[in-house]
Amino acid sequence: MERSNEKGTIKINKLIFGRLAYDAVGLTEGRAFSASEKGKQLTGIGGTRPAPGEIADHMIVRDSEDGVYVEFCIIMSFGASIQQNTQTILDHMETELKLMFPAQPGRILLKVVGVKSKQIAPRDIEVERIWN
Repeated sequence: MERSNEKGTIKINKLIFGRLAYDAVGLTEGRAFSASEKGKQLTGIGGTRPAPGEIADHMIVRDSEDGVYVEFCIIMSFGASIQQNTQTILDHMETELKLMFPAQPGRILLKVVGVKSKQIAPRDIEVERIWN
């Protein structure tokens, strides 16, 4: 993805979007976890939070005439409010994407692919945020 203005052109790679998702999921204070499309929780070395690069590997990011499109998956902790935590994640992502792409519309699709207690129970919930 490239952005150009009178000062030049910059390339924005997927790692930037992985970092945004990493920060947004971190705001839920352990109630949401990054996941793959197949519902597997992403973990880092020693069971820690995954690095932004690993999250970016499981994201879909597109830039078109319709604007910026970002899609990624999470697993929710059992008992946590799906609505409250997805709104926290989407609010952060929307704010940051509007700063990065101020003149473009955008769309974020956040998929809740599971609920975690002792095991991960599959879920299929999609929460979408569209602006402009």
